[in-house]
Amino acid sequence: MNPKWSSRFELKPGKWVFVPTPESVVIGNKIKASIESTWHPPSFYYHLRAGGHVAALKSHTHRKNFLRIDLQDFFGSIGLGRVTRRLTERFGYELGRSWAKASTVRHPTDKTRRVLPFGFVQSPVIASLCLAKSALGKRLHEISKMSDIDVSVYMDDIIISTDDEELCSNVLDSVGHSARVSAFTLNLSKLQGPVPLITAFNILLGHETLHVAESRMASFSNDLEQATSHAQRAGIIAYVASVNAGQAAGLETS
Repeated sequence: MNPKWSSRFELKPGKWVFVPTPESVVIGNKIKASIESTWHPPSFYYHLRAGGHVAALKSHTHRKNFLRIDLQDFFGSIGLGRVTRRLTERFGYELGRSWAKASTVRHPTDKTRRVLPFGFVQSPVIASLCLAKSALGKRLHEISKMSDIDVSVYMDDIIISTDDEELCSNVLDSVGHSARVSAFTLNLSKLQGPVPLITAFNILLGHETLHVAESRMASFSNDLEQATSHAQRAGIIAYVASVNAGQAAGLETS
């Protein structure tokens, strides 16, 4: 059997990145395109739509109370069996099983498990499909239909907002229960809320406010000083402007 990955490295403790071989990239693109042709993800899955995490955060700014929920070891929680079920439902057993095997690897520290790797072309859409079809995904879909609640998902980051703090707390309880049923684990060290101000993706989100965290702005300022081309500078300023125009203007004049 040809190897599926050429190298791997630990991005941070417990988070491994797998670099796929050229052959794996080819089959990964085929699997990704096949899933995308048969499945339309929920509109609040912002990692699969234009605008990304900034658009996800902007969808909440009209609210007053916020929750940030992080799924611990999200990809590592998605094993061969779960991937197989989701793919065989759509593509039949033989092809689904074959693609599930092509899309999973031995866990770096637990050789008894085969999991979805971070770094493969098809991993984000497979992970999203598995989440959507889980009890947690179904609960998030139900919540998204409620007029007094907004939900965004950006891979393993879930943000929920309401104007009612008590409702926000109740939603957290129900999401936690659904996560346990789905064999997903909430990362309690990253849990925020319900509170009127949260931080996600180095951006502060509150009622009618969105701005890049000071530490990240300092990093951007340093990057501008070190930039060797106009394109680099323009890219940095454009990103900050997409979050907060005032901060971008300050960068340009600093």
